Amino acid sequence: MRWLPAWLVTVLTYPVTAVFWLLAVPQREAIRGNLSALMPGKGDSAFAGFRVFLNFALTYLDRLWYLHFDREVEWEVVGKEEFEILRRPESGGALVFTVHSGNYDIGAGLFASKFGRPIHTVRMPEASASLQELREQELRRQESREPHLHIHYNEPGGHLGMELCRKLMAGEVVCVQGDRVMGDVAPTEAHIDGVTYSIPRGPLVLAEVTGVPCYPVFLTRKGRLHYRIEIGKPFHPGGRKPKAAEISAAWLPVMHDFLLRHWDQWFVFEPLVTRDQT
Repeated sequence: MRWLPAWLVTVLTYPVTAVFWLLAVPQREAIRGNLSALMPGKGDSAFAGFRVFLNFALTYLDRLWYLHFDREVEWEVVGKEEFEILRRPESGGALVFTVHSGNYDIGAGLFASKFGRPIHTVRMPEASASLQELREQELRRQESREPHLHIHYNEPGGHLGMELCRKLMAGEVVCVQGDRVMGDVAPTEAHIDGVTYSIPRGPLVLAEVTGVPCYPVFLTRKGRLHYRIEIGKPFHPGGRKPKAAEISAAWLPVMHDFLLRHWDQWFVFEPLVTRDQT
């Protein structure tokens, strides 16, 4: 990447991705199952699964160019009115719900660079100690570039939920991923249009305990180092403390609609979606 032109690196990504797609059987089958449940008759094709792998590889390239080579990222914003409301300190605390699409690291950096107030993001620890060390070095570098960005790891036995509650009650913004269950994350089932999702319960409880507004924010890749951020109207306006089930019922249609439109950029490699038996 340091010496080859960007177009050649991009071209080489296709055969490399094909090798990973062939070898990563559990991940390939998980994606096939998720897409089949979302789009019966279409999502179970090999081409659909390969597109997810390819888009993941291309966003990872963008991440490396952005973090290690200081390449500029072009981005467009949909929902500027909501963005302006969110970035006002007097708006108080807010929960930002997102999914594993586009590139989470790029998206957090872009959002924080334009946000102008502290934003806290949550990550799961990496699968190995060496990868965790490498990733922490990268993210600390990113934090040094974006002073408003604060990254927290959801480690087993920790008390991250309590800390995030304090941040929200203090009027700060917390960004959580509302689509993926893995490790020690507590799941809950949610149903829509004959589809059952397994989604994390933690973000729903945060909304229940704090009663802050909940905004949907989604990131999609439009091209090399070109991204689009969609900021929707709050699916919970705040001002009261709803039950977790109420937040789930409000969040699910928003997430489901986005995934139907951008299924090829939903980067989860675990079985999370099933189609209900009729």
